[in-house]
Amino acid sequence: MKKILFSAIVLTALVACKDFETADSSQDINYSKLPQEFPFSTLATINGVAVINGGFGSGAAAHPTRKGEFYVITDRGPNTDYLNGKKFLTPSFTPTIMHFKINAEGNIEVIKYIKLKNPSGQPITGLPNPAGMGSTGEIAYDANGNLLGTDNYGLDSESVVAAADGTFWVSDEYGPHIVHYTAEGVEMERISPIGVNTGTRKLPAVLAKRRANRGMEGLCITPDGRTLVGTMQSMMYVPSKSL
Repeated sequence: MKKILFSAIVLTALVACKDFETADSSQDINYSKLPQEFPFSTLATINGVAVINGGFGSGAAAHPTRKGEFYVITDRGPNTDYLNGKKFLTPSFTPTIMHFKINAEGNIEVIKYIKLKNPSGQPITGLPNPAGMGSTGEIAYDANGNLLGTDNYGLDSESVVAAADGTFWVSDEYGPHIVHYTAEGVEMERISPIGVNTGTRKLPAVLAKRRANRGMEGLCITPDGRTLVGTMQSMMYVPSKSL
């Protein structure tokens, strides 16, 4: 497997990377013709209020070789602040990569939805990681305020990189982690600053000083396909030179 280097850049704002020419996507999307559960479908109804699956993108990336095709990724699912954590209104939500193309008529079509999965091939959720696995200290609750569990492989997915070999790299705000997935969305490798790496690579230890919900926001790859560049969302808890 070709080696991928990683460069971490700490910034206070998301940096967008444009490595490939993008096609015109200004045409109206015919949402009624998009299959499966995206977008604007009802995920749940809570006290008479519909929880809507309302968007395609936390991050996006052009297809590395085919003009007019691109990928987007969802976030961790609908949630809202509650006490010392978050209410997850649909706890079983699975972060998903979607493959689209712009057809000859200028409309956007779905090619494939790719649910992210753990190394055993089971769908993951957007629930927080447990202590020692990337926990931010956020507690997960359901819509009624009941405690939920954690997910060792849960992801607060933010950006997606589409590699030339068909695999994906996804940045995460929990650990923070950068996770390498197969073309079918199965986890291959997890890179982290906190010792949960599943390969030989790891993120710089200082990134473990991220603030809750302010982890690895942006991610892109250099045009030669050899170096990932990650962006932290905001300043970290690094008050002195001693870490």
